[in-house]
Amino acid sequence: MAKGLSFEEKAKKTKKVVHCPVCGGAIQYIRLVKAVRSQTKESWKFSDQNVGVCKCNQVEAYKQS
Repeated sequence: MAKGLSFEEKAKKTKKVVHCPVCGGAIQYIRLVKAVRSQTKESWKFSDQNVGVCKCNQVEAYKQS
C-alpha cells in the first residue's frame, strides 16, 4: 500500500503563483457561470468557463456575471 502524506509534508508544498504581465499582480482563477436561453428549445442552459482574474481586469470579469 502507498504511504500517505503527513500534515508536515502537505504544509511544505508550495503553490505555483502566476503573475499578470500587465499589472504584476497574482492571477486567481475563478469559474464564471452564465445562464443562457436556448433559441431552438426555449429552455435555459448554463455556460461555464474558467477565467483568470487579477487587479487590472477584476471589474470586467465580475461585471460579466
